[in-house]
Amino acid sequence: MVATIVRIPMDQPSPPTEARIARFIRTHLQDILRNWDDFARSIPAARYLPASTLRDHAAGMLHAIADALDLPSAAPDAAPPPAPVSQPDTQAGRHGAARVGIGFSASDTIAEFRALRASVMHLWAACEHQHDLGSEDMIRFNDAVDQALEESLQAFFSEKDKLAHRFDTLLSATPDLHCITDVDGLLLYANQALGKLLGTPATPAARQHLADFCPAFAAQLGRDLRAVADTGATGRGELQCTLADGTEHSYRYILIPVVNEDGTIDSITGTARNISELKASEAQILRNAYYDSLTGLPNRVLFRERLEHDVRRAARTEFALAVLFIDLDGFKEVNDRFGHDAGDLLLRQVAQRLQACVRATDTVARIGGDEFTVILNEVSRIAFVEVLVCQILAELARPFALADKELHVSGSVGITICPQDAHLPDDLLRNADQAMFVAKNAGRNRFSYFTPDIRDSAWARLRSIDQLRQALARRELRVYYQPIVELASGTIVKAEALVRWHHPDGGLVLPQDFIGIAEETGLIGEIDAWVLAQAVPCAARLSELTGAPFQISVNKSPVGFMSRVIRHCWDEDMAMFERAGSRIAVEITEGVLLDDSPGVRDKLARLQRAGVQLTIDDFGIGYSSMAYLNKFKVDFLKIDQSFVKDMLTTNPRSQIFAETIIMMAHKLGLKVIAEGVETASQRDWLRQAGCDYAQGFLFSPATTEERFAQLLQA
Repeated sequence: MVATIVRIPMDQPSPPTEARIARFIRTHLQDILRNWDDFARSIPAARYLPASTLRDHAAGMLHAIADALDLPSAAPDAAPPPAPVSQPDTQAGRHGAARVGIGFSASDTIAEFRALRASVMHLWAACEHQHDLGSEDMIRFNDAVDQALEESLQAFFSEKDKLAHRFDTLLSATPDLHCITDVDGLLLYANQALGKLLGTPATPAARQHLADFCPAFAAQLGRDLRAVADTGATGRGELQCTLADGTEHSYRYILIPVVNEDGTIDSITGTARNISELKASEAQILRNAYYDSLTGLPNRVLFRERLEHDVRRAARTEFALAVLFIDLDGFKEVNDRFGHDAGDLLLRQVAQRLQACVRATDTVARIGGDEFTVILNEVSRIAFVEVLVCQILAELARPFALADKELHVSGSVGITICPQDAHLPDDLLRNADQAMFVAKNAGRNRFSYFTPDIRDSAWARLRSIDQLRQALARRELRVYYQPIVELASGTIVKAEALVRWHHPDGGLVLPQDFIGIAEETGLIGEIDAWVLAQAVPCAARLSELTGAPFQISVNKSPVGFMSRVIRHCWDEDMAMFERAGSRIAVEITEGVLLDDSPGVRDKLARLQRAGVQLTIDDFGIGYSSMAYLNKFKVDFLKIDQSFVKDMLTTNPRSQIFAETIIMMAHKLGLKVIAEGVETASQRDWLRQAGCDYAQGFLFSPATTEERFAQLLQA
């Protein structure tokens, strides 16, 4: 290595106390630094550092060494100086502490001082070859360099200890587990969280193995550590262990090799995070996806998966499988009377009773509302299914104790058998559902097996629903008008608007055959609105024809009053009611008054403000609450045709009911209409009893507007 030398004459005057080598260092400082820089570049940690960073403290150390050489030497017989202590504020101390921050090792720092010593001696030899250093100068120079090196190393290791303490504090401030092991898995370092779980300080002297953390997974940890040590690849895994306090925790860990410059693996670092809460959340999410949160039973999704599995197993084992569809009878009344909290408690108890009836290999699920399903596996005899269903019905019929209340419900059960009735899960569930409706329509608290006739009836019903949806658009609905006659004069004074459906197959369908379907499917709002839109202009035309206001009654479904969904339809209806005023009357059932909700009260009040009169239809066959007649302003009561039909033949008691209704209505200031009048004797008896109006086939069946106009003019 050739250095650039700036020669300074040796006979230049110098301070009387300045040592020769100290003067040389100060004079040739920049040459020494350049030469030292070439030496220092051979240090691995310094290879890519900029010159300014590499020589940050070197010039200061050279000045410090020169200053130390200028001090008077100690007497030969003087006591040796005390051992140097760490002086981080000295130039050498600052140098050593700074080398930690830029990644130098202790060996790298020693190599720097060797390079510094060699640079000074090399330049001295090149510049002052005529003047050899005396042994005392050489000793003092080496002592000064050694003292600076010792101060630098002490500061270096002190800073390393501080840095290690900072990292330990950082790693121990987190709840995660951090460790360093040798390649055999013996712990070299563990943060406080891991040390606390191990129960003893994790130090090399303790010689604890990482697998001691969780003995149940010792084999797994051992395999993962060995794989990381052998391959140098990062290892990942999860484990679950029971801690000293008996609690179970799940951890997710990562193992990373510490690779030396020569490619060998020196140690392994590990980090583990407690994922118990995450696992619990995942389990809860999974449970919410597959289980009903109210009853804890499998929900529709899990029921479907189990049904698919059980159907496949039944096909392999050749055992039959039964699917039950259970719907509670009277559950809506429980909610209405006692509130939804009571309903929820009832559903939980129902779930418990159903589970108690079946085997562990069977499935009970809640698929929505008050609907439950049961899968009965490995059915060897159909008689067994019937016995179990009877047990279920008996359990559901027993009283339910909720707080201080005793509630009664029952169940309607549909049964279908695989493979007898179907092989596919969707078909089985649909079959059981259809059979349940048959049981419910047959009187409730009973069961029904699926039959092909049930399927055919269900398909016919679905077809009717589809055709009804298109009936308005295809203009298949018609409004017919039935006269309402004043009994005292025998003249037609009112009419009732009745909808008819001209079915695509050519038949005339009466309301009792499709209004129920319309209410179930939500089509009733559109149908009622359409009938009203026909009746309002008809009332105006008939008023013009008679020369006096003529009133037409329209039926309003309870769904229209009680539903919150079709409010926009109701607002449109109100606009027509307000235009028609007293020319339109609305017929409602007693159930609307019994609902007595704020929405119902508001709608009734709006009708009355518009001048629309109210009629209670089918009075006498429902609750017939006197309180509600007093509470709400009603104009007419309609005696149900069941009282009129047999009042003069098979059931004379009907006369008593009819007379009572007439007398009560008149006492309350209401008018009475009798419907279903078919004979003159019925008409005469009603007139004698004081009934105000009547309608029925005796006067005229419901007919078209044109024919009705002819009746008015007759």
